[in-house]
Amino acid sequence: MCSHSRDLACVWLTVPEAAAFLKVDKSTLYRYIQLGKLEVNRPGGYVIRICLEELNMFGAVKKE
Repeated sequence: MCSHSRDLACVWLTVPEAAAFLKVDKSTLYRYIQLGKLEVNRPGGYVIRICLEELNMFGAVKKE
């Protein structure tokens, strides 16, 4: 998947920003995360950040 684990150049989005980017509801995005369809970063263990590169790859696969 995305090689963003240590990449500081990645643009990180919040859940609302990522949901808007994919044009889905936040609850749908949370479901994608829970099902392991999206890789996320949890700095501090609570806050969820999603790499824009990951969303671009996910969106491309989702459209197929």
